[in-house]
Amino acid sequence: MKNAFILLTFCFIYGLSMAQTSGQVNVMTLNGTWDLYDNSTGTISKTPDQSMNIMTFDGNKIVVQGISPGDTYWIGLGELNGSEGYFDWRFNDGRYGQTTFKVDKNGNLVALSLSFTVEYNYIAKRR
Repeated sequence: MKNAFILLTFCFIYGLSMAQTSGQVNVMTLNGTWDLYDNSTGTISKTPDQSMNIMTFDGNKIVVQGISPGDTYWIGLGELNGSEGYFDWRFNDGRYGQTTFKVDKNGNLVALSLSFTVEYNYIAKRR
């Protein structure tokens, strides 16, 4: 009886921990155009300063094409795992780095881009 109680307690706790983890995001929902709003100071800007197109392929892989101020283009390649993902990017002028992101409960991407010269926090919202 004691072993059954311990087993039931373990199953209950395991079930609770699984319920609290973020769910899987269907990678297909990332397809489309996204506007990027600066969030570097902790306050989301009112107007987007960049945009990007996300295309998915091969299960959980993503290709990202972006345009920054001054008609600076960039491209990225990465993947989505659960509700988190990343993409490695390169600008047409040779700069490169990586963006990590999480899909929030509203379907927005909460992201951080890092390189040797850039630290850019942003929220991406579907256009």
